[in-house]
Amino acid sequence: MSKILAGKVAVVTGAGRGLGRCHALALAAQGAAIVVNDLGGSDRGEGGDTAPAEAVAAEIRAMGGNAIANTDSVSDWASAGRLIDAAVDGFGRLDILVNNAGISRFGTLDTGTQADWDLTIAANLTGSAATTYWASQHWKTAGPEAGRAIVNTSSPAGTNPLPGSTAYCVSKAGVIALTIATAGELAALGVRVNAVAPMARTRLTDAVPELDDIMRKPDHGFDRAAPENVSPLVTYLASPQCRFTGRVFGVEGDDLFLFDGFSANGHYNNRQTQWTAERIAGALEAVDVQDRGLMILPGARIPGAQPSDQVLDTLIDLARQG
Repeated sequence: MSKILAGKVAVVTGAGRGLGRCHALALAAQGAAIVVNDLGGSDRGEGGDTAPAEAVAAEIRAMGGNAIANTDSVSDWASAGRLIDAAVDGFGRLDILVNNAGISRFGTLDTGTQADWDLTIAANLTGSAATTYWASQHWKTAGPEAGRAIVNTSSPAGTNPLPGSTAYCVSKAGVIALTIATAGELAALGVRVNAVAPMARTRLTDAVPELDDIMRKPDHGFDRAAPENVSPLVTYLASPQCRFTGRVFGVEGDDLFLFDGFSANGHYNNRQTQWTAERIAGALEAVDVQDRGLMILPGARIPGAQPSDQVLDTLIDLARQG
């Protein structure tokens, strides 16, 4: 059977461990040459180590594939450019970019620091934008060609933001907006841009006790939280088999989800007259104050309630006290 990525060159960021490692191995198994990028830092974005990227590159070569290691930081614009240059210099071309690198500094906005915010946005959002920018510059120079792909990494925290990790939620929601916007901008170059919102066990989930409990590896049977479960979706989105662009997909175990992006669920018209606050209040009087779409979270698929009952009750109680 022919390999669906034969002759392709892929950059996978954050590929030294976890999801990124699984993606790199899966793409290599389908014939792609891989630039294994990993700064080698902690899940909080601290430190650096060449060993993780080198180990995965060696693993790919040992299975008969072609790979080089790279430790450039994607959160720095110039460094991200060197990463894309490494692919072109090393393999002569670039076809696939998998933006997987990310960190998390869990905490509410009012308890975190500016450093927490800046590092999270830099790694998770700027890191995807910077590599996309430099890849697009290369593709502009090379000229339009079908079969190019970018796969970004969002999160259930981006599709259904919850309290407790504001910077992370914002960064991952931003990745969705980046995906939708660049899908329109890069289509003329033959680039499909899609995003995945993976629900799988990583160093980031290990750091959250509630998620660690949900995603712990079972003693037997199908491991729904195994990171390997996400890589077939990434491989599909990177391949010529994919028909989609500008879409967001979720995967947990054997469940595959397709999100609707940012869609309005209500429309009201004031008949060519400027709205007033009073008329807006009247038009929205019968509308449920909660968004009740389906929430896709690790270990749960439940009718959404955003904002939560607790949030609304708190506001009501304060209003009564006033």
